[in-house]
Order: sequence, then structure tokens, then C-alpha cells
Amino acid sequence: MPVVVAALVAINLIVFAQELAAVDTATLINAFAVIPYDLKNGIDLAAPSPHPGVLTLLTAMFVHGSWVHVGANMLFLAAFGPEVEAALGHVRFALVYLGCGLLGNVVQAAVDLGSHVPSVGASGAVAGILGAYLILHPLRFGKALFIGLWAALQFLHGIGALSSHVTSEQSGGTAYFAHIGGFIAGLVLAEIARHRFVSREGP
Repeated sequence: MPVVVAALVAINLIVFAQELAAVDTATLINAFAVIPYDLKNGIDLAAPSPHPGVLTLLTAMFVHGSWVHVGANMLFLAAFGPEVEAALGHVRFALVYLGCGLLGNVVQAAVDLGSHVPSVGASGAVAGILGAYLILHPLRFGKALFIGLWAALQFLHGIGALSSHVTSEQSGGTAYFAHIGGFIAGLVLAEIARHRFVSREGP
């Protein structure tokens, strides 16, 4: 049973429901978001923002900006997560998910440390699960092809944003580098896990 996937989906939906119920949703979201400028300069926002501010690299993974945002992330997680969890086991899956989310947020912040644009969402963590799926189940051609095309688009958009100095705010709020960082982390962590803990999958 993909208990970790189910728990993550439930937690994200519960947090999003709390956002909708908040008096000032925007302020609540920003309190738990990754803000590169604040991280670079060690700025801690007032409560309920976590202290120290570096913890927003974790809290931002469970906050979303819209129904479409949370819905898309949870749909991808539900579609690909159970098979990755079955291959890695519950604990290792949870560690890979959190590790990819953290690294994705670090990469997104590092691209523009002077940015005041808040970044939220599980996109980096979910991207990591897609990367892990590609390593653990390379022979499932339909899903592997889909993941490959998705990853190619993220890299193209990311390179385009860098070359034209486009911020995440200008690109419609999409944190492409969180996707890229999380995806690469998923590839690496799944490869390590496959060699150390998981038997190779047969054809």
C-alpha cells in the first residue's frame, strides 16, 4: 500500500484547505514560502513563518498557490508515486521525496538570490519522483516517454528563462529550476537506492 503517497496527498490538501480558510491567504502563503533574498540575507519573517528562515525550504513544499497548482502536483504524485514507493519502501521513498523537494527549492533560490518573489509548491519533490520512476522503471515506455518529454520542456524553459533573465514571476509563477533540481536529485538518489537496496527490475 502506498501509505506515504496517500499521507502526502492528504497533508497537501489539508494545508491547502487551511490556506483557503485563512483571513489573509496571500500573507499565509508568503510566510511559508521560499524567498531567495530573505534566505541570502538571513531575514526571518514574523510568525507564523518558521524560524530560522531556512526552514522555509521545507515548509514551502506543502503550500500551493491555487487549485490547479495543488491538483496538478497531487495528480502526478498519485500517478507515479505508488510504483516508486513500492520499489524503494516507505521510509526511503519519504526521504527521496523530501530530499528532492529541498534540493529543488535550493536550486530555484540559487538561480536568483536577489529575488523577492515567493516560491511554493511540491513541484520539486514531485519532479524528483518522476526522475526516480525513470531510473527504477525504464522499460515502461509510455510513462518513461512522457517523463522524458516533460523533463525536456523544463530544461528548455529553464534555459530560456536564464538567457532572457526572466524571473519566476514573469514566467507565470512557474519555478522551472525547482523542477530541474528536483528531477536531477531524483535521478541520482534513485540510482543510489537501486544499487544499494533495490534489485534490478526485469523486462
